[in-house]
Amino acid sequence: MSTIPLDRAKDLAMLFHLNSEPWMNTQAYDEPSPPLPIFSIETAPRVPLPPAKGCPIVELIRSRYSCREFSGAALAAADLATLLQHSYGFVGLREVAEVRLHHRPVPSAGALFPLEIYLLAENVTGIPNGGYHYAAWHHRLERVADNASIAALLPSLQEQQYLVGANALVFITAVFSRTMTKYGPRGYRYILLEAGHVAQNMCLLATELGLATLCLGGFRESAINEVFKLDGPKEGAVYAVAIGHGTQSIALQAGL
Repeated sequence: MSTIPLDRAKDLAMLFHLNSEPWMNTQAYDEPSPPLPIFSIETAPRVPLPPAKGCPIVELIRSRYSCREFSGAALAAADLATLLQHSYGFVGLREVAEVRLHHRPVPSAGALFPLEIYLLAENVTGIPNGGYHYAAWHHRLERVADNASIAALLPSLQEQQYLVGANALVFITAVFSRTMTKYGPRGYRYILLEAGHVAQNMCLLATELGLATLCLGGFRESAINEVFKLDGPKEGAVYAVAIGHGTQSIALQAGL
């Protein structure tokens, strides 16, 4: 049963969003992450599965990794455009039950598409360094911050120095009312799920283009809001992806 009046239930989701920002456990970022134990239900009846099939998307999934060393080499504007268009751009319009809906590369609760894309661009061919909003409908960048940089924002990014050298630090923001007006506090979950779909699209597209990525949840969205002139708490960053040329490679072990 709800512990607050149902007509104010949306406030609970927003209170969580705002009050979870200060709880940035710096020590946790410095501690190693040991492999977790492998879970299985030993007492359950077992049904063996046939070997999984291979396909091109499998190779992309296996090749994606979290990059912690970006080279700083220039990124082609065409590659950035490809990442933005095919991760959360407009695919077209479609008819559902005589209603015309926007069609985009991710599922969205109610086809409401609450997310926006902002980014810091650095050493992208033909694009001046700075902060931008990606206008998906028009497929263009809109400059919103002249002097913003990844290095200047590091204090609000858990001082993750390995971000320096990335060509784009993409922030996925949410305009909360787009989804929560219809779905109430449950809509906050839908927003986060959608952001995950966008980030995965971006990571796999980058891998296809020979680029590296690093997904980020550790940042202070109040600082991000200030850089991009967002109207918090109406809109705020919920996820981020750094993109660039990696200098490292990974060796994959076959699954057991």
